[in-house]
Amino acid sequence: MELMHGAAAAQARWMYLVHVRVLLPPQPLDTEEFRDFFRSHAFPGEGVEHVSVHGGTDGVLTVGFYVQADCLTAAECVALTVAERTLVREPVLQRASVAGGSGALVAEFYNRMVDVSARDGRSMRVQDQDSDRN
Repeated sequence: MELMHGAAAAQARWMYLVHVRVLLPPQPLDTEEFRDFFRSHAFPGEGVEHVSVHGGTDGVLTVGFYVQADCLTAAECVALTVAERTLVREPVLQRASVAGGSGALVAEFYNRMVDVSARDGRSMRVQDQDSDRN
């Protein structure tokens, strides 16, 4: 993913949830520490804000990446890249593989709801940390 600069960086970015499915090797693994593995391999500037990990007992781990990005496809690219990077760099995961990933889709109607000018504070865009823009 290309990092944004100048005017593009000043635009508000959305938070996306992207689920990446990881196939684990057939050996018993302690998945409790995996969240930290995936979070630690996200680079500053990639927009990964939070990581959650679910499952693993059936051999499939679902890793949820919360990514700030300008569009869903960019967020999916970041999540898949970070997942692949983690599998390469963590010895316990080197026999695992990424089975796929996709964003949790939200209907356009709900996106428009957070774009209205009279916000009540319950749903809003992530504020740009470098300016006063929302």
